[in-house]
Amino acid sequence: HTGHSQWISNARSRAFVHELRGRMDGILVGSGTALADDPQLTPRPPGPRTPLRIVLDARGRLPLSGQLAQTARDIPVLLFTSPELPVPREQEFLDLGIQVQRVPVDDAGQLVVANVLQHLGTRQLTHLLVEGGSHVLGSFRDAGLIDEVHLFVAPKLIGGRSAISPFAGTGAETVPELPTLRTVESRMLENDVYIHGRVAR
Repeated sequence: HTGHSQWISNARSRAFVHELRGRMDGILVGSGTALADDPQLTPRPPGPRTPLRIVLDARGRLPLSGQLAQTARDIPVLLFTSPELPVPREQEFLDLGIQVQRVPVDDAGQLVVANVLQHLGTRQLTHLLVEGGSHVLGSFRDAGLIDEVHLFVAPKLIGGRSAISPFAGTGAETVPELPTLRTVESRMLENDVYIHGRVAR
């Protein structure tokens, strides 16, 4: 892990990600990704849908000066946080037009993603793109709440003991417990490899 916020994949892969975003009802990231990348989480150019931008942020770390917060009045942002978030901090988000929803946390202090999805269901959000980071993806994986995987592999070797896995979380103890992809397709996007599959149930 280099510690630098830079694209690893190529321009064609990034364009495909923007196309995916434009087909979604919501795009979700964790607070770590929001802090490290300061993303807009918008499809560019705009697609057929304008997805709700969603941040999982148990401790209310989303920067008020970042792109998500500063554009919340124009393009909606929904922040999921813990019941313990101080009310003054919540008000700072609300003053910028950010919607705030409190959900339970688990023993590790992480937001319970099943409750997040339950709330999104009440908003009729059925197509959700979870972009990361690894802890958020790991939470969805551990809860068995991933339906499809869009994976981009760049021809770059990072290495290092601190290299970040795409999926954190608790993982599986044995190979038979591993989620398996079916109906897998792959293709080249210039030098990147794109892999798409559905999780077997």
